[in-house]
Amino acid sequence: MDIVQGSLVTSGGQDFLVLFFSPGGERASTIFAHLLDEAKIKQRKKPSGGGERMDSIREFYDRYLRYFLAKDTGTATIYDKYLALTYSVRSVMMDKWIETQKRYHEQNVRRVYFLSMEYVLGKNLRPNLLSLGIEESIEEAARYLGVSLDEVMESEDSFDLGNGGKGRIAACFQESMATLGIPAIGYGLRYDYAAYRQEIRNGQQIEKPYDWLHKGHPWEIIRPEYSCDIGFGGTSEPVDWNPIARSWKPSDKVVAVPYDVPIAGYRNDTVNTLRLWSARASEEFAPEYLHHNDYVRACEEKSNSGMLTKVLFPEETVLRATEMRLKQQYFFVSASLQDIMRRYKADNATIDDFDKKVVIHINGSRCSLAIAELMRILVDVERVPWERAWQITQNVFAYTSYAVTRDDMETWPVYMIAQLFPRHMETIFDINQRHLDDVRTNHKDMDSVVPELSLVEEGEVKRFRMGHLAAVGASRVNGVSRAHSEVLRGRFFKDLAALNPKKFGSVTAGVAHRRWLLCANPALADLITDAIGEGWIRDAGDLSQLEPMVDDAAFLGVLSQVKQSAKESFSRAVKLHCGIAIDPESVFDVQSKKIHPYKRQLLHVLNILSRYQRIKAGETLGQRRTHIFAGKANPSDRLAKQIVHLVNVIADLVNGDAQVSPHMKVVFIPEYGTAWAERLVPAADLSEQIATPTLEASGTSNMKFAFNGAITIASQSGSNLEMLEHVGAENMIMFGRQGSDLPARTEYKPWQLINQTPKLAAVVDLLEKHVRSLPNGSALFPLLATIRDSDEYYVLIDFQDYLDKQERADKLYSDKNAWARACLLNIARIGWFSSDRAIREYATTMWKVGR
Repeated sequence: MDIVQGSLVTSGGQDFLVLFFSPGGERASTIFAHLLDEAKIKQRKKPSGGGERMDSIREFYDRYLRYFLAKDTGTATIYDKYLALTYSVRSVMMDKWIETQKRYHEQNVRRVYFLSMEYVLGKNLRPNLLSLGIEESIEEAARYLGVSLDEVMESEDSFDLGNGGKGRIAACFQESMATLGIPAIGYGLRYDYAAYRQEIRNGQQIEKPYDWLHKGHPWEIIRPEYSCDIGFGGTSEPVDWNPIARSWKPSDKVVAVPYDVPIAGYRNDTVNTLRLWSARASEEFAPEYLHHNDYVRACEEKSNSGMLTKVLFPEETVLRATEMRLKQQYFFVSASLQDIMRRYKADNATIDDFDKKVVIHINGSRCSLAIAELMRILVDVERVPWERAWQITQNVFAYTSYAVTRDDMETWPVYMIAQLFPRHMETIFDINQRHLDDVRTNHKDMDSVVPELSLVEEGEVKRFRMGHLAAVGASRVNGVSRAHSEVLRGRFFKDLAALNPKKFGSVTAGVAHRRWLLCANPALADLITDAIGEGWIRDAGDLSQLEPMVDDAAFLGVLSQVKQSAKESFSRAVKLHCGIAIDPESVFDVQSKKIHPYKRQLLHVLNILSRYQRIKAGETLGQRRTHIFAGKANPSDRLAKQIVHLVNVIADLVNGDAQVSPHMKVVFIPEYGTAWAERLVPAADLSEQIATPTLEASGTSNMKFAFNGAITIASQSGSNLEMLEHVGAENMIMFGRQGSDLPARTEYKPWQLINQTPKLAAVVDLLEKHVRSLPNGSALFPLLATIRDSDEYYVLIDFQDYLDKQERADKLYSDKNAWARACLLNIARIGWFSSDRAIREYATTMWKVGR
């Protein structure tokens, strides 16, 4: 018998195969097997209780649209529909959220309190749908309601409260902690204006304010009942009951108001909390009001005091921003510690077990004032003896440093701390005195390095070393890659590490693979799941099961088709948003990073110019390429902004040349953030990870691209070195010198290297001549001068090896099967770099939780 027709029918919640037969044999069995597989896949992907859940979501949606937003289907905008749908999804989370917090409270578990000044979470709707397992219910409900789910999701604003890698890592860690069931609460700041919007005008970066809250943020819930007062200034006075304790009487106060955001674990009924603090002026007028009696003026002064969380500050050197940043840091740690203490006291009668129930993780030195603040609370408020308070403090804190240069080692003038936080100045001096007394008494062999061990940096202006304060006050200190941790131990904390080597360790950062593969690249995720099952979603190590498929030509073909589809989708987005037509058949050569000289976008530009010259000379290159740059420069970083300008100048040169543009295009993606990254990462062929060795703490974009099957061209920096060990030298393209092989800057003469290298000299000459020919080219002269005069980031030293390895990339891409094999092996071997692994390491080696 042969099958004439077959279909999959669902009835009463069950799937049935309906088959009509006619004579035949082999074809019948083939179609039957195909339909049976289809039924299994559909059954596997269908969430339990899908019909009931869909009805609930439709009911929630209608209720929120009508009774919360006062709209019906005829008057609702796309954003109204997004809000109603988001509130519906949030309602599904509520029971799990409440039950999770109730469980932590009743079991009185040891909790991790994660302090980070930045979080870059991106859009939340789709990740939450996947984590809750209701994506199909939502899709069915959307179809029933006549709502375009893709259009609704497009209207969501990105939740990007950060400028750099710390914020991206912090966001990944929150998701992993929830998925692994770690009892954790994240703390951050609810900035009114998040990372600025980037516009490109005449090739130059222009910053625009990003009022991400102007339409509301439906994922958050305000908790005014847990607001707390934060003090500034005033005096520190002695008390009768203890000669060591003091009474701090602030002269000004600001109210910290918490907003809670749910963080859902992946299908495990755990929903953790991210608590963000917003500053609001207190209702008390300053004492000066009694003298001037000007009510309007007094209100204006109070309004200014509530500006602390108005703006996410970039790295600025101006005095007004410096004081604001310092106040912002203390506001954050004080509010968080008050909240931590309140939570602890709700479950514990005395302070004795505080270090047994509490772990506070400091994500970067900007949270270092938490050390002094906890000591103040314990000694002055809780009346704990100083020695026991210091023991508790050291037991409680863990510290991750991201410092790669001396400038990253945050310091604050002692006089400024004294003005704003007089009691904390005394506390830091006390900590330092006892710390140095211990060195002189118990480590006499280190007496000569006491100035380096001190928390106070001597000079014309004395400064507190905040990184040292965190390192001395924490039980464990780590870097975010093996290479970076060696830099911390060997350079920044060299003497502290010699004093206590067991304190210093390494935890290589990771990325949330559910966000950056399952959510960002559903076509690839489905292909993987069909091949090896769903286990990889919970445990990225299971991706190794893909490795045997490296010899499966059919699978490699489908993998290549998935990549090509992502490239075509990205090309359409570039055409729509940037007005540039790019060829999806070309190699997508991507460098999406913070714009900064140490990221060496200049090296990428020099390669483009070298290829440009070869095309102009009539040479046919190995592959057509689309060079894609994306990232933001800090507003105060003039050289970084000149790099943005230069990339756009080179884009105009290349794209406007009729001889060159068919073979090569250059694109700069403005306003690059999580939303753009979710388009770009699945589409990339070649991932540029080319930062200066020793100046990249870790880097996590290399991991995101590898999870999506991109090949990495990498310098000897950060986590690239560990990635090489896991992925294999044949599946990555490494170039350049190691940090230890770079010459000292005092000995390095870049102009001599240019003169001795004809190819380099020709490229630099082309660059300089072209820039000088531009009407506004003088704006780029400072950047060009750095190439010949100093080359601080060793761009020229690695130039030739970089070009040679780019030729290797061309040759590898020309063999489609070899390229697909390398892509697959990247995916199969990158699982170690999941943030789940990093969190497990933190939990077992530093936090002592979840065991």
